[in-house]
Amino acid sequence: MAIEDRSPDRFSVREFARTAVGSHRSEIDLAAFAEHPLDPGTVRLLAYLRELERSTMTYLRNVLVTPTHKDARVTAFLTTWAFEKYWIADAFEVIVKAHGYDPTGIQDLSRFRTIALEIAERATPIVESFRANSIGPDIVGVHLASVTVDEWITEAAYTRLAQLDPHPELVSLLERVLEVKKRHRSFVEPETIGRLADSPRAQGLARRSLPKTSWPIGAASLAKSETADFYASLLDGRLAETIDAQVRALPGLASLHLVRDARGSALNGTSGTRARAWGRRVGRAVAGLTHRLAASPRDTNSRDTTPTNPHDTKGGTNG
Repeated sequence: MAIEDRSPDRFSVREFARTAVGSHRSEIDLAAFAEHPLDPGTVRLLAYLRELERSTMTYLRNVLVTPTHKDARVTAFLTTWAFEKYWIADAFEVIVKAHGYDPTGIQDLSRFRTIALEIAERATPIVESFRANSIGPDIVGVHLASVTVDEWITEAAYTRLAQLDPHPELVSLLERVLEVKKRHRSFVEPETIGRLADSPRAQGLARRSLPKTSWPIGAASLAKSETADFYASLLDGRLAETIDAQVRALPGLASLHLVRDARGSALNGTSGTRARAWGRRVGRAVAGLTHRLAASPRDTNSRDTTPTNPHDTKGGTNG
């Protein structure tokens, strides 16, 4: 999982989109799982990993209301990236359901947390749009950095899962998934390095933003017990430090310990406190925005009747 150097042969987004990997169903032998079922713990982890891959659309919705959407190359990559992750989630779902496990069980959240997440899902695209568009193009480097870190985490988890439960059919699927993710990394790693190296401001934004992210991406909407099981089973302290070393090798991020801190929070049961704090921050941001809009003076006597270009008012509308 070492960071790949910038290659003189630039990643072809057009070729990536043309050769996008879709459904894995035809390559999954369910009879092999019927004859030799997976360990129940493995099925539980696959259900969690399914949800992580499915969370891409929520992430993408928040990213594409920012200046990132103006970068055609990045947007084209993210669209295909989301497509491939959808089918990875679908493959995991097929296996999980074949074992009689309800994958939605890992979303068994308290009523308070469910309401808080629903409010956050509605408010985040609005808040993120105003915040990110005020920042400008430097936010693109932050979004790519978050994708890079998340790819490192999930790739490490898949590798470890194959070691823990070397069921031939599962290993075969995970190897195919890792090949898909290798292509993802071949784009996001050099892009992240380049954009952070070129912009000290992007580095500062990443240093502030990345520690506030719930790792892995998508964990915030899942049961805390399942995230704790994910870290306890698949990412031990040594592996967390290995990933963090990769993060610290990125330009300007030498002070971060993202996975170590996320793992500690999950295992110590403090992620709920962080989620509530984040919810309060979103609430304050929305309230502040509402107050500012309400207080904005409006010149009702203006004679300027020139129609406004809608593209000028959208400010660029996650990664």
